[in-house]
Amino acid sequence: MAVLIFLQLLIFLKKMIKDLIVEKKNHLGLITLNRPAALNSLNLDMIRRIHKTLEIWERDDTIFAVVIKGAGEKAFCAGGDILCLHESISNGFNQHMNFFKEEFLLDEYIYQFPKPYIAIMDGYVIGGGMGIVQGADFRIVTERSNLTMPETSIGYFPDVGASYFLSRCPGFIGSYLGVTGVTIKAEDALYAKLADWYLPANQLNFFLQGLGLLTSDSFGEKTISQLLTQLGGRKKAISPSLSKQRLLIDSIFSLSTVHDIAHSLKMMKNADHKKWAEDTLNIMSKHSPLSLVGALQTIHLGRGLSLQECFAMEIVLVERWIDVGDLLEGIRALIIDKDNSPQWKYRIDELTSSRLQALLPSIF
Repeated sequence: MAVLIFLQLLIFLKKMIKDLIVEKKNHLGLITLNRPAALNSLNLDMIRRIHKTLEIWERDDTIFAVVIKGAGEKAFCAGGDILCLHESISNGFNQHMNFFKEEFLLDEYIYQFPKPYIAIMDGYVIGGGMGIVQGADFRIVTERSNLTMPETSIGYFPDVGASYFLSRCPGFIGSYLGVTGVTIKAEDALYAKLADWYLPANQLNFFLQGLGLLTSDSFGEKTISQLLTQLGGRKKAISPSLSKQRLLIDSIFSLSTVHDIAHSLKMMKNADHKKWAEDTLNIMSKHSPLSLVGALQTIHLGRGLSLQECFAMEIVLVERWIDVGDLLEGIRALIIDKDNSPQWKYRIDELTSSRLQALLPSIF
């Protein structure tokens, strides 16, 4: 029996090591998400080990900063492993709630981590991937970066603290991004305040090498900023596409209901904006109506809540969402069967105020 337990433990540890690489290089702690074939998506073991590692490094006087990155060039992190979540929910297990709770705890902890936390957001940064970077001191994007919170497309709502970080984007950009789930690139990420620095991808290894050479006397946020600048990094966005639609986004996505937003987009007469309005309306029409409403409302509420209050609101909503939302159907239609024909539970005109209060009492 002891031998069997030891072998099971060995297999478990090998899996953890394979999925996540943790290294110490001089005064630098380096965490690499190591599931490139799965776009470095997160599982519960990875979340637990990242959290534990950060807690250890917080108390380690030889570690002065932490870097988190993804293996490969395609993605930093494609979010949570939603197939595992689907299996847990479908079979009546509770693993999905363990995942959400521990993921949220990690994400919230990152905001409060006392040492410089550097996130290299190279490639796709999706959903849960945003959760482990938005609390970083240095959120670095490259020309390969693609950021998105696409939850409404799979019958869910933007979580991992999105009610906090999207609500703090300039104007109503966050509401637009959360409701539509559109993907933005590096310049728009800088403009939306979802990234801090742009660094060419071919300079990333030099940046890591430079960090590894810093001594305890020279390690600090000022020195890290100087290193980024020396390697061609910049903080200012250049010709972000979001700026071209900024007034339009603010005027439409400041409206209080999804119905009003859809109506405003439908009624767009201005020839310069009509194509954008039609495209935006088309995107929204494919997504779960309940998810659109949930996204808009949580981001709206997040404007008046603290970080802790946002995470508390989201975890309460998750537990309710599993029962009344469209998550299972969205994953089935887009990820499992890939028929791209989800049968959402509600139409937008069915989601009256009283119906929403009954379905989602925690946010209405």
